[in-house]
Amino acid sequence: MSSQPQKRKHKTLTIKEKNDILERLNRNESFSSLASEYGVGRSTIYDIKKNRENIQKFMSTTDCGPGKRQTLKKAKHPEVEEALYMWFRQERNKHTPISEPILATKAKFFYKEITKKDDFLASKGWLERFKNRYGIRLMAITGENLSNDTSCIELFKLRFFQKVKDLDLCPSQVYNADESGLFWRVIPSKTFVSYNDNSVPIRKVIKERVTILPCANAAGTHALKMAVIGKSNKPRAFKNIDIPVHYYGQKSAWMTKDLFKKWFDECFVPEVRKWLKDHNLAQKALLLLDNGPGHPSEEELTTNDKFITAMFIPPNCTALLQPMEQHIIQFVKQDYKKNLLLRAISKDQPIETTLKEFNMKDFVFALCQSWNALPPSTITSSWKNLWPDIVTTPDSDPQIRVNSEVIEQVAVETQISSQDLEIWIHGIDKEENVFHEMSDEEIINQVSSSTIINKEDDDDVIETTPQVAAQDAINAFELGLQWAEENGASCDELLLLRRLRDKALVSRFNNVKQPTIYKYFHAS
Repeated sequence: MSSQPQKRKHKTLTIKEKNDILERLNRNESFSSLASEYGVGRSTIYDIKKNRENIQKFMSTTDCGPGKRQTLKKAKHPEVEEALYMWFRQERNKHTPISEPILATKAKFFYKEITKKDDFLASKGWLERFKNRYGIRLMAITGENLSNDTSCIELFKLRFFQKVKDLDLCPSQVYNADESGLFWRVIPSKTFVSYNDNSVPIRKVIKERVTILPCANAAGTHALKMAVIGKSNKPRAFKNIDIPVHYYGQKSAWMTKDLFKKWFDECFVPEVRKWLKDHNLAQKALLLLDNGPGHPSEEELTTNDKFITAMFIPPNCTALLQPMEQHIIQFVKQDYKKNLLLRAISKDQPIETTLKEFNMKDFVFALCQSWNALPPSTITSSWKNLWPDIVTTPDSDPQIRVNSEVIEQVAVETQISSQDLEIWIHGIDKEENVFHEMSDEEIINQVSSSTIINKEDDDDVIETTPQVAAQDAINAFELGLQWAEENGASCDELLLLRRLRDKALVSRFNNVKQPTIYKYFHAS
């Protein structure tokens, strides 16, 4: 009698095993060999491949790996858990110790605020399921911060290199972007005075924040146009001019998922595709991002053809591996602050008056100037912690130097110490560092509705200056050309001044009345 074939025992794979299978499928390993090794049927391997996007999305957003979790079962109230996880990541980025009772209390708060009900217990069973769904581990933070967990860093680096290999990318096709806050027209207000000293004027500090989003490839050969988020939807200062940045209006001047998705689809993808085409590179690219609450999922940041996609750095690794945080953003801010000081003393009037006249148009052009001044070698060296093999030049950070006379002039007029001004230029304000910290209300807004403003806003309105006459512009450019030639300006700079002068000449010619021109050319 022939023996019946033994029935295969049912086996449920963990998410980690499923992700491993996906990576091996990318290396062209066969379905049959994988099914045999993992003790499952070929149909299971096909199902895993079919569910690739959901599995990889989960792997990219877990705090410390999937552990032993086996399924991607959704929560009963996903918006509540998303808000709680956004809050958790934000607190973890500040290295705040979080216990299970704190997590449960915050869960009940978000549930009540979002559902308007008060019947959620946040039981131990629910808490365990939530932690499993998001790959969270709770632990005491003592000694070294969890953000310096070398095991997590090495694990992510392996995943990153595998992704680059699977997509067959070179450094020119791998990009990084990172948001940062900036007070765009403020100099420090700190000064030391005695309690009885009434001679020091009280300076009203204009603290207007924007979010900047620099983005460049790892080779340092393609720096995209900077993105800026301000509170005004349509600053009047932008009227009738072509600005050198991608500008967005948002009521808090913060990055949201909707804004980031808009930037990805309308700016990042078209600019990258064009640059790759112009340089005869395959139309493939990877965008490396931190796991911030203002970013959509990897699935949403993937083009329809799957050739351009995103990858998230886990929160544990961001501080050490995020390239933009390795001197790039710091350089741009320092250079911008240097230029702001020069602008502050450029006119024969009080510094406060000059800064008040400094509008959003002036800001975006000054920011663009600082972004363009960033050396390509600095961009490449910023990848040294994540991708050291591509760094070929010595690790030297460019230094921003401000003329001591400028510092002294600002110090005398504002009664701010020279030391405080130096610290402000070369440091990063604490308020800028925590710029992305969101209130509970803003977290709820993020998970429930869009916060992009569509109405016209004039927060940046300043008094309109008289229109400059063409002849005045011609005279100014002629004088500028003379100064530039006497001070060793480059050929490109001289050509730019000449082009602007000629443009003013054409404008003057077009504004002259026709009978006058006819008389001029046909006089007997």
